[in-house]
Amino acid sequence: MTVSRHKTRHRGPVITMLWNTALEVRTRVAVGAGARTKLSGILAQINAGKRVLVLCQPTTAVQWLREVLGAIPSEDYQVTTLEVPDGETCKTTEWLLRVWEHLQERRFDRRDTIVALGGGSVTDLAGFAASTYLRGLNLVIVPTSLLAQVDAAIGGKTGINLPAGKNLAGTFFFPKAVLADPELLGTLPKKQFTSGLAEVIKYAMIEETVAKHTDYEVGQKRLFDVLHQFVESDFDWEDPVCAGLITSSIKMKLFVVGRDPHEGGLRRVLNLGHTLGHALEKVADYRLTHGEAVAIGLAAVTRLAVSLKKFPKGDGEKVINLLEGAGLPIELPPGIDRDKLIDSMAHDKKRDGEALKLVLPTTKIGVVDYEFSLPLSDLGKLI
Repeated sequence: MTVSRHKTRHRGPVITMLWNTALEVRTRVAVGAGARTKLSGILAQINAGKRVLVLCQPTTAVQWLREVLGAIPSEDYQVTTLEVPDGETCKTTEWLLRVWEHLQERRFDRRDTIVALGGGSVTDLAGFAASTYLRGLNLVIVPTSLLAQVDAAIGGKTGINLPAGKNLAGTFFFPKAVLADPELLGTLPKKQFTSGLAEVIKYAMIEETVAKHTDYEVGQKRLFDVLHQFVESDFDWEDPVCAGLITSSIKMKLFVVGRDPHEGGLRRVLNLGHTLGHALEKVADYRLTHGEAVAIGLAAVTRLAVSLKKFPKGDGEKVINLLEGAGLPIELPPGIDRDKLIDSMAHDKKRDGEALKLVLPTTKIGVVDYEFSLPLSDLGKLI
């Protein structure tokens, strides 16, 4: 992974990483305040065709669409937009068909580009559409939520939901570029910003395992300790520490995915907290944000690891306290049908016969076992 830095006017450095996966797929990742202004240059660098579709949601359109459209030279590109519903409701086969039809009606070819402007649901839908239409268009992601900047936009996973569960239809498809700009977080509701912190906490819980198996280097301070200080302050996107948290999270995921793009082994560390999290989202009919569900999942696997004596009790308390300090939930919400929750986990795509592959904290904060198997008959111990 090649890293370069340059400053934008009145802003800190924008870090640009040229990321090569094990599949020799090249993705440009720009991180820093003002990264969104580089969209025109990115389109030129990837030799994009004349047609560009900006896929967004109503909330994002009001806040950022005009600026993003202004960054695409109208003399060079034919730009159209398509708004999809906010939240997970856009990740359906119905909306996927609408995106395909939009591309077909405007005669997009394989050199043309979809720009995903929004949070994780938009990046998932845009990625799936780009990966399947004509077997692959260019994809550029401009993530507008913390969760999307540190997770959904990075790593090449796409997905739409089916009635049986979340992301059951999906592809591995890597974007040509990701522009992660902390300034885009300025319009996020506090709840959405806090939701994204759950994924950053996940990275803090896997940091040493990632460093052991890749070229990622732990900083002078562990990510967990930096997060603890960030949460104790009046945390928001304007805190300079926030950009550092985003950069560290992105680097960690890039190193993991670069080593294991198709989740054959190491990439499973990224699923920490997500087995219960995804099942909970579905059973709760997506009333919880993804980050809230993941936080509950992180708390659950932490308690399980402590109860199995695989994780120190004191470290378990630190994890729970950090989640609570960030304003994230650590218990199942009232009214959740536990039988349905267990059944949903039993149908998880990580099922291996009569057991489920789980990522479990072990030894100390930052270390996980990503080969742990929990018998299906013991799924109740997670909740």
